Amino acid sequence: MKKYSILLLLVLISGKAFGQDRNIVMPEQPTEIYNIEEKDNGYWCAFETGGGSTTMDNMKNVAMVAASFTNGYRFNQFLKVGAGIGVLYYPNNKNVRNSANHFSIPIFLNVRGNALPDDTRMTVPFWSVNVGTSVSDGFFFTPAVGLRIGEKRSAFLISVAYTLRHLDSYPENINNYSGALLKLGYEF
Repeated sequence: MKKYSILLLLVLISGKAFGQDRNIVMPEQPTEIYNIEEKDNGYWCAFETGGGSTTMDNMKNVAMVAASFTNGYRFNQFLKVGAGIGVLYYPNNKNVRNSANHFSIPIFLNVRGNALPDDTRMTVPFWSVNVGTSVSDGFFFTPAVGLRIGEKRSAFLISVAYTLRHLDSYPENINNYSGALLKLGYEF
């Protein structure tokens, strides 16, 4: 019994010796966490697809189906500048364009921005302007207005656009066609 009492006494003394008061310093919480979804500037990208038709009176009109990819720099939510490339398909090309090729490749500059701040809204009106050239067609100018639906850096797009295009047409030899497009897309 004497052995157990001495052993118990040693355990209690050693427990007190090792039970020191330690001050553990935890690292401080970061003051700012980098989150690209909340940044107002930086890289942005959009993919859009849509269709429409030229709208010329007393003339043969040509339908268009388009897809485009645009990327660039976002200065803030009201101004984004980028460059894009796409593909344009004319399903009823026959007897309208002076080309047997149904495809064209647009290369363009894009400027766009929100019409209202998107800090507290899930749906925001936006504007967009494409200016460029289509391989095998020529110059085009396409302003658009629409709605962004979603987060600040991740939103679905729906827009209505007017397009003024240079088309080498046949047989009227009219060079400038105007038209309307409905576009759907995604932007991040």
